[in-house]
Amino acid sequence: MFCSLEIFFAVFGVALIFQNYPALKMSGYNFASWHSIFALLVITNSMWLIYNGIRREYSRATVTPALYIAYGAYLTYPLAITENASTVVPWCTLIGLYGLITPITTDGLRSTTLHSLGFGLAYAVSVAGSSWTSGLDIQYSEAVARGLFLLTCCLLLGFFFCAAYYYTEKSDNLYAETLSAQLQLTRSRDQSHSLQEFDKLVHDNVMAALLDASRTEGPIADRTRALAQRAIGVLEDESERFSTTARPSTFQSLTEQIAVGVAPWNSRLRFVENDESDLPKADPESEIPSNVARAFTHAVTEAVSNSARHSGTRTTQISIRTEMRRPASALRSDEDQPYIFCTVLDHGQGFNMKNLDMSRMGVRVSMLRSMEEVGGRVTIKSAPYRGTRVTVQWPGEL
Repeated sequence: MFCSLEIFFAVFGVALIFQNYPALKMSGYNFASWHSIFALLVITNSMWLIYNGIRREYSRATVTPALYIAYGAYLTYPLAITENASTVVPWCTLIGLYGLITPITTDGLRSTTLHSLGFGLAYAVSVAGSSWTSGLDIQYSEAVARGLFLLTCCLLLGFFFCAAYYYTEKSDNLYAETLSAQLQLTRSRDQSHSLQEFDKLVHDNVMAALLDASRTEGPIADRTRALAQRAIGVLEDESERFSTTARPSTFQSLTEQIAVGVAPWNSRLRFVENDESDLPKADPESEIPSNVARAFTHAVTEAVSNSARHSGTRTTQISIRTEMRRPASALRSDEDQPYIFCTVLDHGQGFNMKNLDMSRMGVRVSMLRSMEEVGGRVTIKSAPYRGTRVTVQWPGEL
């Protein structure tokens, strides 16, 4: 959504300059030529916005200049107006609409409303100040009317895009929940298929025992007992094999589950090698409890989903590594344990860790708490404009 907004406001900024080109040609007559620098700044910033928008990247550093350009153009115009100006109305009447991209994409509805009021006030002050510096009588009613006009336009545009962003965010959350439900449904379908196969085995073995008992003459009891014991053995083996609680996963199967979980974002994912550790790698067949595998997969999927929605970058890196190590609290005589780590990394806008809302469903349930409950750990490292790194590990003790 933010990338689309970058392109929209970039096109709007360029169109604004072309629309005011006749007024800009009067620079040196209606206003000093140095004020045209704001037109050049709008063009430059618009090109930057288009570049990032096409690359599907977003950064606060890209959109923030628009706010200062708009305020600067309004508040410095009275200083640039000449004595023989034919009009006191600034050439940059609608530049406040261009400046709205900053509060819309960074701070939300409240900030958008406040800056809409700020742009309206700055425009009214610009008109009144231009009248005063040019030696004309100040038309307060005209200044107020023009300020209210710009305020109305800003509020309409701001409310529209804030509402669009709100419902887009809701649809993203709904998509993530639907995806999670679909993955759960897929697992349930696989379990149901396994149970059907199990039922067939039960039916075949029981019917074989009954048919043999009914058709065989002679030592029927011995024959039936042997078949029944065989059936019981088969059923016990199959019960253990199809039991989700008694059947652990392996590191290899966990990797496959992660690949399935992040499949919807394959177009932006980059799978990279992770050779950070000098410790020996763990055996791919190392066992991991099934409930841990589910929590691990959900945490990684949530991390990738958050990166896709909020990082503002085109790509997200994901890497998996295993290692054999002895926990710090273990005795020297203890054997090394297998560890598995999955790192999700992007070089996007990042965020301030102090502002992390721990009550968010995705962070609290799918990542941190769910891994802690199964003995794992999730480590989140992020800073504004420096990207985000999420590391999911099991076991959690290093």
